[in-house]
Amino acid sequence: MQTTFKVSRFNPETDEKSQVMTYSVTLAEGATVLDGLKAIREEHDAGLAFRANCERGSCGDCALRVNKKGVLGCTTLIAAVAGKDGVVTVEPIRNVPVLKDLVYDMEAFLWRKLRAVSPGISARTPASAEEHPVAEEAMAKVRAAMSCVMCGLCDEGCTVIAVDENFVGPAALTKAYRAIFDPRDGRQPERLRAISEPTGMWDCAHCFEANGHCPLGIEPTDRIFEMRDEAIRQGIRSGTKNPKVRRHYDSFVNSVKRSGWLDEGRLAIESEGLLNVPGLLHLLPTAARAMKRGKAPLPYFHRRRPGADAIQRIVEKAEGRKE
Repeated sequence: MQTTFKVSRFNPETDEKSQVMTYSVTLAEGATVLDGLKAIREEHDAGLAFRANCERGSCGDCALRVNKKGVLGCTTLIAAVAGKDGVVTVEPIRNVPVLKDLVYDMEAFLWRKLRAVSPGISARTPASAEEHPVAEEAMAKVRAAMSCVMCGLCDEGCTVIAVDENFVGPAALTKAYRAIFDPRDGRQPERLRAISEPTGMWDCAHCFEANGHCPLGIEPTDRIFEMRDEAIRQGIRSGTKNPKVRRHYDSFVNSVKRSGWLDEGRLAIESEGLLNVPGLLHLLPTAARAMKRGKAPLPYFHRRRPGADAIQRIVEKAEGRKE
């Protein structure tokens, strides 16, 4: 099988920016992208740098961007990704500093964020010789998250990291989920508060790109939603440095409870905080553009909709269950 590879090359010692090099290799049927990179290194350029380890999709080391899509090189068949012209483009994944060719800085990309969520389990009671078995059904919630190999492809596709590299990201939050819902851990409230701070779980834009990029079907976006729901159930609506989340949640609930539907203008103002003058001034340009297009709802002039009483009873019932 004759295949043409277009590979991103970058040497920080000699290059100011990356360049694309073209290689033609002959591979066996059923070859993977990683097989192609090995062939290039063996037959054309021994200096080609890339990562690989298990070659079974279990370690995440060979995460790459192939034909503009994040994949694991060792499990991605060339036949599945090559274009009609037989060309395969290979680049480093996005949102990460490149060290050389296809090798990127995992410390800057993932490991510092992983440490920030303290992923290790903290036992509820001091260790002892006595056994404390955990039922399988109690662990079912965390099994999928435990299979995460930290390939970083969910972060590669994250639309928030693309504009804010400080966002902790879906990969680290998936590890946080694993600890938060593990029945053996004794720090759930503390963990929920920690990831409720700025750059934490409330910064997720719920675009579901993380789900689409995860090669193992862990669905990181859904895991983030579950942690948010659990934080709300426990009354942990934001961290100490992130009061806007709590204000947003309270304004949303109170608006629906009061009128049967959302007062969007009031939500924006109350989320910023009635006494937060800089925050309110920051809203003015957006409000002006919305008014110009006839899309600015007037806050506090929000009529009750038909059926508001029934909606109020539903909200109150839900609040009673939460308590």
